[in-house]
Amino acid sequence: MDRFRLRAGKLLFLASSLLACGFFLLPSAWGQSSADVTVSSNEQLFDVMTALNLAGCDTGLFINTGDSTRREVRAYLAKKNIPVAAALARFYLARRIADNPAQDLRPYISLALLIGPPPRFSFKIPEQDLPPSASTVKGFVPLVRMLYGQAGLGDLYARLAPRFQTAEAKYAPAVRRQIVLADGYLRNPSANYLGRHYRIYLSLMAPPNQAQLRIYGEDYYAVITPSVNPPFHDIIYQYLHFVLDPLAVKYDADIHTKAALRQIAASAPALGQEYKDDFSFLVTECLIRAVQLRIDAPPDAKNALAKYLSAGLILTPYFYSQLEVYEKQPAAMSDYFDQMIRGIDVGKMQQELASVQFSPRPRSPHSQQAPALSAKDQLLDRGDNEISTAQYLPAKQDFEEVLKQYDPKSERALYGLAVVAMGSGEPDIAVKYFKKTLALAHSLRIVTWSHIYMGRIYDLDGDREDALKQYRAAAVTAGNFPDALRALQTGLEHPFSGVQ
Repeated sequence: MDRFRLRAGKLLFLASSLLACGFFLLPSAWGQSSADVTVSSNEQLFDVMTALNLAGCDTGLFINTGDSTRREVRAYLAKKNIPVAAALARFYLARRIADNPAQDLRPYISLALLIGPPPRFSFKIPEQDLPPSASTVKGFVPLVRMLYGQAGLGDLYARLAPRFQTAEAKYAPAVRRQIVLADGYLRNPSANYLGRHYRIYLSLMAPPNQAQLRIYGEDYYAVITPSVNPPFHDIIYQYLHFVLDPLAVKYDADIHTKAALRQIAASAPALGQEYKDDFSFLVTECLIRAVQLRIDAPPDAKNALAKYLSAGLILTPYFYSQLEVYEKQPAAMSDYFDQMIRGIDVGKMQQELASVQFSPRPRSPHSQQAPALSAKDQLLDRGDNEISTAQYLPAKQDFEEVLKQYDPKSERALYGLAVVAMGSGEPDIAVKYFKKTLALAHSLRIVTWSHIYMGRIYDLDGDREDALKQYRAAAVTAGNFPDALRALQTGLEHPFSGVQ
């Protein structure tokens, strides 16, 4: 062990912290009032989406959304001899995801949200810290920069301002009504969100009928595109995360007294891995689904609750019933949340959930049957379960078999081997695998925790400067995961010492 000289006791504690993290309490200030949440255009988004159109992205071009801006701008640019057009087309076509408009658009939306204004379009964060989606297309930025000058995008954006304002006025009232309704339900007072912001951007140049949601650092974004039926439900879902995520961080200690329920959720085949790995995230998701049902009051709420339960969102029915009590008392959700968490009877709930039949994984769009779990996924799932019970040797064997037999670039296997190395007292090997993971990973959860764990290893080695670099890198995407957010905030405040 060359650069890492860790005492065994500290390292063993570090391994145990994979499942249990310490406390981090946020102040209980709330705010960004409904009046501050607006629908607006964004020049970087306009420039990146215009470049994408010139590159050949024509998804949904002739769908009638009531707005013709995209077609008109394309026609205007087609009349110009723009030198960078061919390079834009080569870049886009080499990375195009056919038959999946949302995934095809996703990296470019991420990129637009993480660059500064023209003409420089500088990255807001270090390039090496870009989340995976944006990192895959960062080479698009120099081409956008050239297009901006060659096509006079600054003047074009200014000329289109009245059109943007008209479109924004079309969507804003309905969005505002929904957010006011959510704020009213949560009794969310206006104050200051401690530097956090919720932004809704309308992009007239992007393919229609899209709602792209992002959390980067302290900023929450909803990017919507023209639609006859705007995705207001998705916007409110994101807004509820914005309001409720900090509560999961503030009351993390109480939430994790109920973490025995995580094993039940982990057995649900249809539940996303991010919920299985982050119990606070699961709790927040269950609460948000329950809040949406209480606000919307659909006639089939009972069926919706059953579907959430069978999908693995095991606390949604509990929160739904508790919200009925909440509605009859005066406290705001920011004060009532902890009461609901403390009211969870783990033993009683374990008994109730024992008879639940969880639904299988979602069916493939090209098949009438739920796909069988592949041999590779079986090994990965088994390895994850073995790590959770500190069975590091068999976990190592399973992950190594995945790399050897199925996928030498499996991010889950590489990340698993890094965790195994930590638990086995080999931090230098752990860092090697974490770095390999970060070079390949697309999962924001894996990226976030890789940075956090590397930061902790550096802290234990006395290298505070490198530890802080890792925590700051994790801060870009940790807002998606309450456990990770609390862990990195603690790491930024003081060096990890093995004692939380």
